[in-house]
Amino acid sequence: MSSYQEFLQEKQLVDAWMKNNYKITSVVGTLDGDMVELEKEGVAEKQSILLENADSRKYITTLLIKHQLQEQ
Repeated sequence: MSSYQEFLQEKQLVDAWMKNNYKITSVVGTLDGDMVELEKEGVAEKQSILLENADSRKYITTLLIKHQLQEQ
């Protein structure tokens, strides 16, 4: 699978969770990639994904910054 296809797969999964009212609660960088944990608002339901693609890790960072700017 190409790097771009990996990125699209990871991005689509994150986007689907975000559309279902999940919020990013934790991002931990490892040598294998970034472990991202998401939690659904109002429910103790959690999801996690290991983002191995560099573009996916940049995308998550962009989402976090966007969220911070909206809170200001």
